Amino acid sequence: MLASKTLSRQSVRFVLARSQSSVSKVDPKILAQQAPNRTEIWSESQRARTDAMTGPRFSGKDLAKQPRPYAAINLIAKQPIRFVDSNVAVCDGNKGLEGHPKIYINLDPPRAHACGYCGLKYARSELKAELEGHTH
Repeated sequence: MLASKTLSRQSVRFVLARSQSSVSKVDPKILAQQAPNRTEIWSESQRARTDAMTGPRFSGKDLAKQPRPYAAINLIAKQPIRFVDSNVAVCDGNKGLEGHPKIYINLDPPRAHACGYCGLKYARSELKAELEGHTH
């Protein structure tokens, strides 16, 4: 009985020592950054990364090794405007079954219009000369 208590204490110490040694210090600047290409939040419902990555779910984890995907809001802003000949654009996410539901975007007002699902921008082709200087 004494041997089993000693063994279990040694096992606990080993596990604790091993988990503590694998957790590295994370630079607070990196932890506070929302994504590698974005420093602040972009939605009112989004929590700051420092607030979101707390609690028992993240205790003992090496946060430097956690996934840090790029913010899609910045990536989609780099996409060029798609020009169409009619006054209605059709968007389905351009990914077939991996996209979003097909929607029809009214292009009557003379400006670029973003898809509500994916953010791709559409405009009438007659506005191309006017809008090309304003992209990116």
